[in-house]
Amino acid sequence: MKQLSSAVKGLGYACAFGCSMVAGGISARAADQVKLALDWIVDGVHAGYFVARDKGFYADAGLDVTLSRGFGSGDTIKRVGSRVSTFGVADTGAIVAARANDDIPVRIIAMTYDKASLGVIYQVQSGIKQPKDLEGRTIGRSASGASVNMFPGFLKANGIDRGKIKEVVVDAATLPPLLASGQVDAVLDQSILLSRYQSVARQQGRTLAVMRYSDYGLTTYGNAIIANPDTLKASPDMARRFVEASLKGIAYAFVHPDEAVAILRKSNPEIDAGFAKEELSALAEIELTPDVRQHGFGYIDEERMAKTEDIIVKALSLKKTVPLDQLYTSDFLPKQAIMPEAK
Repeated sequence: MKQLSSAVKGLGYACAFGCSMVAGGISARAADQVKLALDWIVDGVHAGYFVARDKGFYADAGLDVTLSRGFGSGDTIKRVGSRVSTFGVADTGAIVAARANDDIPVRIIAMTYDKASLGVIYQVQSGIKQPKDLEGRTIGRSASGASVNMFPGFLKANGIDRGKIKEVVVDAATLPPLLASGQVDAVLDQSILLSRYQSVARQQGRTLAVMRYSDYGLTTYGNAIIANPDTLKASPDMARRFVEASLKGIAYAFVHPDEAVAILRKSNPEIDAGFAKEELSALAEIELTPDVRQHGFGYIDEERMAKTEDIIVKALSLKKTVPLDQLYTSDFLPKQAIMPEAK
């Protein structure tokens, strides 16, 4: 198994979290009931939220948090938009599309993937070397999800004729064996999950690689924490406490990956510990950017968000551009940033 990168190994985190959470007697009143909808099947990238619950970060913030798996960013956005879920984790591209085309009422309140991990995982033996090589190939994909939703933008950015690609729509769980067996040349999925695919492919003597959309014309933000604007208006303090506790959990998971994976598997024993640790490491690689190191976890840069929206609107030919203040807000980030620091 790959070891965590040196960037992750040297991490610590700093914040005045304990003081801000205990002040005001939060622990003395009944906890706020919160439902968090994840973006997809629970895996290593979600460890931070389970850490926040297990280590008492949510409880210390006066929150009783229920976590549920997702069925693609689009579904999570709908759940938050209808207030079935209090908060959600979804891809920024899917969020922009949902706001622009369907006016689903959600707003980004913290960024958790400083770069999008969406991409094409492909067999090296197939001869694929660049995006244009996908023409004439067979690609496996699920019916929905952020990688699927943003695929048209990737094709447009790279001058690829979708009509020359054969697409096989299957359940997401069958994608790794489908790719490993050679029934498809490539699949659409999160690049963070490459290790899972590689493990299956090695058994068939095949080598895999990935083309991340963000490296081929779609340089955008990735997953973010979202909320319904009505929730933010009615319970701003709860939203701030939730964001701070969640970011603390993510920071802790990066510093203590083995413990984080063990915590994750308490309620999700079916998860392979090795895969989960690889996925957590891969998340750290795309999250710990210069921006995050300078401004802290959850940071959202206005100029980058504007560029992200512009790329997505053009790539997906969306109906309109949503004003930035309706798309995201930094008002609910911790007053004292949770920072990655070298020990």
